[in-house]
Order: sequence, then C-alpha cells, then structure tokens
Amino acid sequence: MDRQLILDVQLKDACSFENYVVGENREALLLLQQMAQGEKPSHLLYLWGADGAGKTHLLQAACRIPQRSGRSAIYLPMAELVDSSATVLDGLSDCALVLLDDIDAIAGKAAWERALLAMYEELKDRVPMVISAMGNARHIGLQLPDLVTRLGSGLVYQLQRLDDAGKQEAIKQRAANRGLEIADDVIRYVLSRYPRDMHGLFDLLDRLDKASLAEQRRLTIPFIQSLETQG
Repeated sequence: MDRQLILDVQLKDACSFENYVVGENREALLLLQQMAQGEKPSHLLYLWGADGAGKTHLLQAACRIPQRSGRSAIYLPMAELVDSSATVLDGLSDCALVLLDDIDAIAGKAAWERALLAMYEELKDRVPMVISAMGNARHIGLQLPDLVTRLGSGLVYQLQRLDDAGKQEAIKQRAANRGLEIADDVIRYVLSRYPRDMHGLFDLLDRLDKASLAEQRRLTIPFIQSLETQG
C-alpha cells in the first residue's frame, strides 16, 4: 500500500464488486473474490479480454478488499508504469495480494519481462497474484518463453464484454451511484447513438451528468439532443 501511494496510483471510487455487472463472467468473479478475501484457489489468476471487458474494474475492486481488513495489497497499472524502473516489481512478498493490470504494455521490454518473471518466482508459493492483459499470454508479444509458461500455470479466464442488456444495467447502476435518474428509453437512445464500449459510455454519462447539473435539467432524450446540436 505504501508503494502504491509513492507511485501515485489511485483506485477509482466507482470500482467495486458491488457495482460490477457480471454478465458471463461469474466464475472469474467468484475466484477473484475468493483471492481478495484471503482464500487461495490458485497462486495465479490470469484474466484477459478486450478493452471494456472490465479488467481494471475487477482488479481495483479486488485490491480494496484486503486493505479493508488491514492486509496489504498492491495494484499496479503497467501501462502507466512502463516508463518507470522495473524495480517496482521487486520486494512484494510482504503483500497479501499483488495485482498487475495491462501487462501487454511491458511485452517485448526485456528488463520488464525479466522483472516480471523474477517477481513470479519470488511470489508463487507465498503471495497470490492476479494479472490482466488484452490477450492470452501466448499472444501478447512476450519474448521470454519461461514467462509465457509461468503466466499460463494458474487459472486463466477470458472476460466477456456485456451484451446490450448488461450495458443498460451497468449504465443504470452507474447513474444511480451518482444520484442521477436515467430512464430506460434514454439509455436505449444513448446505446443506439454513441460508441458502445463501456469506457466511452461511462465517460459520456459523466459529461451528461455535469451538463444536467449545470443547466438544472433532467436527463431526457430532448435534453441530450439539445446538447448534440450545441456540440
């Protein structure tokens, strides 16, 4: 936790298990919850899936659980840290849980790959690890064969994107968490008119929320249309 503060890695308030819309990812979610609670179904859980499948949400949600009970856990977003020293992966054996997000970012970078392999060897019998990437470890450009083998030695799950019903539920839940009322017809309008990945949809919801507050208007289809004409 101290190292996470030093690296200025912030967990998003919106990322929790309670507001994660499961879709087809129930088994992966249950395993991750077990690991976060101190159980050890495996030494390693490798989650992969396309952008918007919920990898970052789940890893950040898992990081919070040990911290609530006074245990240490660290979440490291590799895409943000790749320009730092690979020594950030050293000395993590005092953690209860280690979570590395987006390891695609370090693929092909020799120092990082060696550091990740060394971290795995140090932690494999002591600290459970959760690692995420856009693809299976065999297909993300890693150059160390031993590292590819190690990353496939635990439990491997592909996270599936939400279908339209799941996206509608996720938007409604995110809006409710913000104290924002949004009707089903408004959500359907948004889904039919805007990019459908969850990152883009949540960013759009944030902008709509700010606009409705600024103009003191409810979030309706005519209001969104008026914003479209302005933009």
